[in-house]
Amino acid sequence: MKKIYYLVALALMVSLWSCSDDYLERMPGTAVGESQDFFNAESGLQTYSNGFYNYVDYSSAILDDFNSDNCDNSTTPTTIRLANYVLPTSLGSGGWNWAELRDVNYFLDRCYASTLSSSAKNQYIGIAKLFRAMFYFEKVKAFGDVPWYSHALGSTDEEELYKARDSRVLVMDSVLNDLNEAIEYLPATKYKNKVSKYTALAMKSRICLFEGTWRKYHKTANLANAEKFLTEAASAAGELIKDGVYTLYSTGNTTNDFRNLFQASSVSTDEVIWAYSFATGRYHHYSAYYTVASFSTNGATRSLISDFGMNDGRSFYDAYPNETVRDEMPYKQEMENRDPRLKQCIVYPGYTRTGTTNVSSCCNFTQTRLGYQITKRVGGPSEDDQGDNRDVILIRYAEVLLNYAEAKAELGTLTQSDLDLTINKIRARAGLPARTLPLTTDIAQKKMYLNVSDPNILEIRRERRVELAFEGFRRWDIIRWAEGHLFRNLYEGIYIEALNTPIDLNGDGKPDVYFYKGETPSTKIENVQYISFQSQNGLSGDTKGRFIPYKKELSAFNDWEYLSPIPSEELTLNVNLKQNPGWDTYK
Repeated sequence: MKKIYYLVALALMVSLWSCSDDYLERMPGTAVGESQDFFNAESGLQTYSNGFYNYVDYSSAILDDFNSDNCDNSTTPTTIRLANYVLPTSLGSGGWNWAELRDVNYFLDRCYASTLSSSAKNQYIGIAKLFRAMFYFEKVKAFGDVPWYSHALGSTDEEELYKARDSRVLVMDSVLNDLNEAIEYLPATKYKNKVSKYTALAMKSRICLFEGTWRKYHKTANLANAEKFLTEAASAAGELIKDGVYTLYSTGNTTNDFRNLFQASSVSTDEVIWAYSFATGRYHHYSAYYTVASFSTNGATRSLISDFGMNDGRSFYDAYPNETVRDEMPYKQEMENRDPRLKQCIVYPGYTRTGTTNVSSCCNFTQTRLGYQITKRVGGPSEDDQGDNRDVILIRYAEVLLNYAEAKAELGTLTQSDLDLTINKIRARAGLPARTLPLTTDIAQKKMYLNVSDPNILEIRRERRVELAFEGFRRWDIIRWAEGHLFRNLYEGIYIEALNTPIDLNGDGKPDVYFYKGETPSTKIENVQYISFQSQNGLSGDTKGRFIPYKKELSAFNDWEYLSPIPSEELTLNVNLKQNPGWDTYK
């Protein structure tokens, strides 16, 4: 492992951001030495701990669903079909970087030594403990066993710098301790851009649910105490629910509330527990990923679209039990009478993009070949080139409700009261009827998840997939549930009724798209999109069928893919590190 280096405080101060309730603003560059005097003033603790917010990775809310069965594109899936898709070789690559931990631990060492009273410094200890817990959570998700460090190391601490990895059990028990201290020390105050007790409770529910289900379903790992972590997840989510501080954003408009939650420049703190604001001039390009072909051609998969139920509460599979009918269902019909969240996430006949008056008959096939173009959190056309400065949601209350319901279902203690408190509130916001126990599921869920048969668990997974689609959860959900075969599925798009024929997708009597193989048609119809099939894509049938972005057979999934490889150079530097099984022979 590369030596963990000191972050000189002078360099840190140049890049620090200061957090307020409503926005982040840059701090002026301030020369601050590593003198303990700096940490003996509360202003010093505040200034230094504000720097931890620089480590927030908002990109996962954009990118992680791309590497799951929620999305696919027409490129060769050489990497996106791996559960952990990075094959790093260089120092600090692939997530094996410890600078942030050194920063947090350095702060904690100095904070503990501060002459300030406990009441003055405890909240800053809570901030640091939460960020350390989140740091290690990401490391454990990626690598499993990792070295645990509870204090800042110096360049002379050779033995600890080059030690072997500690067990996942030790690390996650330590993470749980950090989370509990953060909950104890952080203020019970609603913020948007700052962490609080509520942020820590929500993050604990997320982390403990992940670890509990990982231990439950990755049986070959032989990790005990899955139930302990599931209980902790339910307890943390339950406490936050009981506090009554948050609710789901709703104006009663079931056809627009879900969309508007993600369209707001400044998100609603009714539901949003933690957000990343861009008032500092930093921009992201969320819209461009779904509207600009040079960014990506990711589209939603048929698998995800089919998990959205009907507006009367039935599942899509119960409404259309005939497999042939489902397989050959035209795009327009597929979008009719569905869970209202579907049209708030996907282009549909009659869709009008934010900031325009243009009515779409179907998706733009240059931006997604699958035919299901994603619109969740997509803004106006001005964002395609310039990026946007809308808030990125990091944690919202709906996730906490889903975490609670799933943890209770996994523990086998889910009650109707639990369902009414969580899933049914989410469904009510969407205008859907409530569910009652015992839950029933359909053949699609049973085929999708091979490690569980409990209808309660299966249906909560469905609700989770639909509600949190394109928010960065699906890849890691598949991993923690040990359902890696889903990364190798044959992903499908819309039904195409014929090749070399103009197709009317929205039923208005006018052709919208023309799919062909070989040479481009010599004459073209105005306002019709012409899409050619390449060598890697095609249809599920010879001349008609579902669009398949990649038709070649993929190798079977290997359990070792659930963990990432340690960079090869790190293994050379530290002989006590051992590569995760499987990656040493991967080509």
